[in-house]
Amino acid sequence: MKKLIFVLLSFVLMGCSSQEVSDYAEVTPSFSMKDFFQGDLKAEGIIKGFDGKVVRTFTVDLQASWKENTLTLDEQFLFNDGEKQNRTWVIQDLGNQTYTGKANDILEQATGESAGNALHWKYAMVLEVDDSQYEVEFDDWIYQISESVVINQTAIYKWGIQVGEVILVIRK
Repeated sequence: MKKLIFVLLSFVLMGCSSQEVSDYAEVTPSFSMKDFFQGDLKAEGIIKGFDGKVVRTFTVDLQASWKENTLTLDEQFLFNDGEKQNRTWVIQDLGNQTYTGKANDILEQATGESAGNALHWKYAMVLEVDDSQYEVEFDDWIYQISESVVINQTAIYKWGIQVGEVILVIRK
């Protein structure tokens, strides 16, 4: 019974400690999608499984271009096992530091909001693992560290339970 109470209390405390994008309103450098995502960018990252162990590494070549308030972000992934993936995001800047976006493997419209040095981006996608497909939720937090570097930390959820994590460094 004590273990059950401890587990339930842990979930309650985790729910109370979640961050909000407004927590970063005064943090600099200020993140601007239009300023950062321009031209050619490079990224390196890791994928962690539910147990916290690194299960894959990858690099990404990104090409970003804006037409008025629309960002087209082409991503070419190369994983350490040789697998290649491509994703093209079309992201709308709605003003007031809010965004929506779509890509080929994104199930519904992604939504985002930024403040200070942070962008919070949420979406659902189909994730392929060992010839199986899973619908999962991605909860992205992107933090601008300097004029030329952002760090993206993503929690991956299935049925409300975190099943993985992606950490990615993007450089101009």
